[in-house]
Amino acid sequence: MFRRGTAVACRREFAIASAVDVTRTAAPITHGVTATGSYLATAYLQGYQSGAGLMGETMSVASLLRFGGELAGTLASIHDSGVVHGDVKPANLLIGGDDVRAIDFGISQYVGERPAGDGCVRCSRGWAAPEQLRGEPLAPSADVFAWGSLIAYLATGVHPFAARHDAEWIRRVGSGRPNLAGLHRAVGATVRAALAHDPRDRPSAHELAAICRSATRWMPPFRPPADPAIRRG
Repeated sequence: MFRRGTAVACRREFAIASAVDVTRTAAPITHGVTATGSYLATAYLQGYQSGAGLMGETMSVASLLRFGGELAGTLASIHDSGVVHGDVKPANLLIGGDDVRAIDFGISQYVGERPAGDGCVRCSRGWAAPEQLRGEPLAPSADVFAWGSLIAYLATGVHPFAARHDAEWIRRVGSGRPNLAGLHRAVGATVRAALAHDPRDRPSAHELAAICRSATRWMPPFRPPADPAIRRG
C-alpha cells in the first residue's frame, strides 16, 4: 500500500511505524521521493479488510468482546513500543478474522513527546480524547479513549459523542458525558472507564485486553439451531 505526503512526514511515519511490532500493523517497507512526490510503502495483507466496513453495524456481545480484546492487545503492543497511535478509528484498522491491526501512524507520537508547537490540533473528528483536543502531549490513555468510543459505537450503533458540527462534538467530548444508552452490561463498566474524562482514571490497554479476554471465557459456544426434521423425528 502506498501513501503520499511530504518527505519529512513520510520519513517520520516510517520511523514510528518501524518501532511497532510488525504482527500488529502492516509492516512499513520503504519510503522515498519520486517526481510526483514523497511516498511510504507498507506490506499488503492478503485477506484483511478495512475497519471502515464496521461503520453502520452493531456486534453481538461475544463478537464485541473478542474484537475489543484483540484491538486492545494491538494498542497495548503499540504502547509497549513507546508509541501512541493518536488516530484510532475504523478506517485505520485492518481486520483479518480475529486479528486486528492498526495502520496509518501519520499523526502518531512517541510517548512523552511534546506537540509540534504550531498551534494545530491533529486528530480525527469522533475519535479524539479531551486532552488531545486541548493540544496536550499524547499519552496511551488517548488511544484507550478512542477504544471506548469505538466499542460503544459498535455496541449500540450510536457514537457516544455524536454531533452534527465540529463545535458541538468538541463541546460534548469536553463535557465528559458520553451517551451510553443501550450499552450492554457486559461491556458497560469497561467502556465507561475507558471514556473517563480524566486520562488518569482510564485503564491501560493491557487491562482492557485482559478484561475482554477473561469475559469471553464465560461466553457459551455458538450452536447452530437444530434441524426441524431432527426435532420432528
